[in-house]
Amino acid sequence: MKFTKEERKFWQKQFRIESAANIPKDWTFFKSKDGDEDDDFFYFFTLRVNSITDIYLKETLITDRAVEYFVHFKDLKSLIVRRHSHITKASILYFNQMQGLELLNVTRTAITLTDLCENLNNQSLKEVFVSSQSEDGQEKDLLEKAFILKQRMPNCNVYLDLFDSTDHFGNPEKPIF
Repeated sequence: MKFTKEERKFWQKQFRIESAANIPKDWTFFKSKDGDEDDDFFYFFTLRVNSITDIYLKETLITDRAVEYFVHFKDLKSLIVRRHSHITKASILYFNQMQGLELLNVTRTAITLTDLCENLNNQSLKEVFVSSQSEDGQEKDLLEKAFILKQRMPNCNVYLDLFDSTDHFGNPEKPIF
């Protein structure tokens, strides 16, 4: 299938790809820190890429709309969207649809433990990382909310205010549940 004019500009600018036939359909990972990737970037990206295993995004320009596009990826196991103030609880609906998702990191987003407690129900998740701060300060009843989440998803460890399940020396961190 040929490129549209907008797609051609996107693939040439972002990846220096001139032909749709040269785009790999399956990717291992996509990583960006402090990048200018936005919702439109992932719109064009998901038109041609079918499968990706890991997405690591920190302080890019994405919103809940980009998270909606991620649902189209087959084989997505790890999704890290740290430090995105425009990722809100509206994205939880899409996290629930990601069938193979094992790791989700939403630290320093607008998503709170309360939001996850009320809406997250993805049985494939093994690790969830979330901040304990809400917009109005420290969340209340953290252990109670984590316990509810753990009851709903018994095979999932919940971590508060951590980025990874191991420390700098490779020692395991303890989840709150």
